[in-house]
Amino acid sequence: MGKLNKEVKIVKVIMCITGYLLWILENVIKYISKRAYIQIALTNVNFFKAAWNAFTLIIKNAHRFGFGAAINAIFTLFGIFAISSTITGTSYLFITSESEMLGLTSPIGTTVVIALLSMVISWLFMSIFTFSTDAILQSFLLDEELRFAGNSRPIEMAEFAEAMKKRSSGCLCFRCCCC
Repeated sequence: MGKLNKEVKIVKVIMCITGYLLWILENVIKYISKRAYIQIALTNVNFFKAAWNAFTLIIKNAHRFGFGAAINAIFTLFGIFAISSTITGTSYLFITSESEMLGLTSPIGTTVVIALLSMVISWLFMSIFTFSTDAILQSFLLDEELRFAGNSRPIEMAEFAEAMKKRSSGCLCFRCCCC
């Protein structure tokens, strides 16, 4: 009986470790897949090549991706807080001012439900912001990588960059319309 309990405990530990490793693998694959879809949009290559390109771009610029992820997390947190607190505060003020008409005895329950719903909706909204900043970062890094590799930009993009350099070369302020 003692040996059976030890075997069951070992099996539970192995199952727990296996589940944790699979969870890590799933999150890594989701992370790479998200970046691979961005690479597909940028380079028009198949999924596996885009995933490999995204992986190598992340490895080469890990510090930039880490900094970008930290900034995204901060903006997402503040955005969720700002959006949900504004909506919750406004709804609380409306509910308390119109409680007789609404027939509520306490605005707390309704306000908590509104707070939870606004947090979910604002999180969904901010996830779009996070995805777009990831796409912009990858676009910038891909452009930087292509320029250093000796590939030239398209003619229209090069002309636009030169025009912007000439426009802002004599100006003391950044992108003003006075120069």
